[in-house]
Amino acid sequence: MASGRLRVIGLISGTSADGIDGVCVELPASPSLADVRSLVHHHVPLKPGQRDAVFASFHTATATADFLCRLNADLGEWFASAALETIANAGLTPGDIDVVASHGQTVFHDPPVRAGDSGSTLQLGEPSVIAERTGVTTVADFRVRDMAAGGHGAPLVSFLDDRLFRLADTTRVLLNLGGIGNITVLPPYSHGADAPRIACDTGPANMVLDWIVSELTGGASRFDEGGRMASAGVVDEVWLRDLLDDDYFRAPAPKTTGRERYGAQYAARVLAEGRSRGLPNNDILATITAMTGATVASDIVRNAPDRAPVVEVVAGGGGARNPAIMSAIAARIPGVRLSTVDEYGIASQAKEALLFAMLGNAAIRGNENTVASSTGARHATVMGKIVPGLNYRSLMSRLFHPDGSPPSA
Repeated sequence: MASGRLRVIGLISGTSADGIDGVCVELPASPSLADVRSLVHHHVPLKPGQRDAVFASFHTATATADFLCRLNADLGEWFASAALETIANAGLTPGDIDVVASHGQTVFHDPPVRAGDSGSTLQLGEPSVIAERTGVTTVADFRVRDMAAGGHGAPLVSFLDDRLFRLADTTRVLLNLGGIGNITVLPPYSHGADAPRIACDTGPANMVLDWIVSELTGGASRFDEGGRMASAGVVDEVWLRDLLDDDYFRAPAPKTTGRERYGAQYAARVLAEGRSRGLPNNDILATITAMTGATVASDIVRNAPDRAPVVEVVAGGGGARNPAIMSAIAARIPGVRLSTVDEYGIASQAKEALLFAMLGNAAIRGNENTVASSTGARHATVMGKIVPGLNYRSLMSRLFHPDGSPPSA
């Protein structure tokens, strides 16, 4: 391996909790887009019982201290297994890996309401278990460091967006369509290297749609594959206006949200509203899909710099594979090219796992890995807690004693 490059495994289970995504990639200290074109991506679906346990952690009636304690250990085992599978799929052994970087599973996220407030967040998936099972030094629990500095702990993807996709003279927007949608507005370097990169969660994306599809199909389908159901429906414009009358959608960036606001309770209420209006199932999905498109487009327009109009929106995440969502967005930002990260050599479903590989790569080197203007933090920080693996001393020697001298005991 070239000097200074690390082989990193990135892991995440997103808000939809449908499985664990893993990537294996070699990264230098300051990666460019060319450094990630050869990454290996592997998806491990959560089994029904595992997914049920994760969803039980979202509800106060079942999320007892003993339950969360056990789930943290169990998730550590599941993430460790996913890491080992990803390593094997890359044709490597654990001894070939320098760092595992794990986001874990978010079970609660409570961002600050006002500047000066402190937020809290909880991701489970014990990194000590991952380090023990793999033997590899593991970095995890990233978001809390940004929150300690006054940030929202999200969107963290602006770090990847800024490093890999920022342009010299034109504005580009990176869009992630996971359970929740989020954007990063990247002003051109001609505006200054430190020009604010504005980021925010736009609102619900796949999470509400997936819940409603599961309800409408009696669990036979967990998502609107290819956007077919929504595409076959008609948007109820009156109901859409009511749905968009939401304080969160009007709030300025930085802002973050999640399952606490747009989870099962919200989805059930929206489905009941659609049924009370006598709408066919496909019309309900078409209208919710249009809501996602409208909230994304609204935040893009509102946060674009005046002197450099947006020329391209690059989408990633599972929703980027839903033509109905993509069409709903495109209809509201005419003249702007809408592309996907796949066109730039990154699989849409791999982007968030790649993000955590990049965050872990920076953290283990002691480098800042946040964009404070995106999260609302007072300053950039080095996020991530490090659990040494069997390779820790040799890794530290390579990074900080390249002359071959051993680290002090």
